[in-house]
Amino acid sequence: MKMINDGANIRDQFFAAIVHTANQNRFANELKNLHIQDNNFLRAVEGIDKVKEFVGSPENILGNEGTKHGEIAEQVEVGIRRARQVLEGNDMTATFEGVGRTAPEDYILDGIMVQSKYINGTNNNLSAVLEHMEKYSHFGRDGSYYHIPRNEFDVVKRIMAGETGVEGMNSRTIEAIKDKINQIEYTSGKNFEDVVKPGISDYAEVQKGKIFQTIDNHEKQLVQNNREKKLQISEDHQANFGEAVKVAGIAAAVGGAISITTCLYQKSKEGKKF
Repeated sequence: MKMINDGANIRDQFFAAIVHTANQNRFANELKNLHIQDNNFLRAVEGIDKVKEFVGSPENILGNEGTKHGEIAEQVEVGIRRARQVLEGNDMTATFEGVGRTAPEDYILDGIMVQSKYINGTNNNLSAVLEHMEKYSHFGRDGSYYHIPRNEFDVVKRIMAGETGVEGMNSRTIEAIKDKINQIEYTSGKNFEDVVKPGISDYAEVQKGKIFQTIDNHEKQLVQNNREKKLQISEDHQANFGEAVKVAGIAAAVGGAISITTCLYQKSKEGKKF
């Protein structure tokens, strides 16, 4: 009877050791992933700080007071995209690297050239796109595309869907916009949405009096996203049914082996042969 009790004690000890090891491994992996996420967040915030530094020195921004928002929009587009990418632990594929000040593109996203047109008014934005397409015969046809303000793109989509009275526009303005949409599609040989896409920002968000609030809003969203990702990491490393089954299986196998060994040993002590 003592040998059976000893076997049970050994099984309990093995089971406790297995559970302890599983908990330790899970906790170590959780800490490792939380540390990685913290580093991702710090790098993302550094990217946000660079955008703040840029817009905080308006004397270094090209254009006059009425056009500086254009380059500000470009910095926000690239900087915020990079911050979002690094927060997710991905490569930063938004860049100004290799783009000259007078190049036909303003930045590169995922290896594709993009020209940014942040002009007040939907009709004016589309006119600017057509002028650029006329100047650069390859642009908008070879995979490259244009960004216009997010709110202006929304107006275009509503007009394309057949809405009337969009943004208080009269029928003449709406028809002018439709005509430019058709011209862009005819000139490029592509669907409008393949040539013109929405930027991250609305037109108003990149203006001088609003830009710092805009950047702060993006930073707050990064903080929230980071918090959610860290909570998810912790949830993913909680003990779950699958792990419990796995631990129980290991313990059962070990326990079974111990029981067999104990039984055989006890029988051998009784002088029985097998």
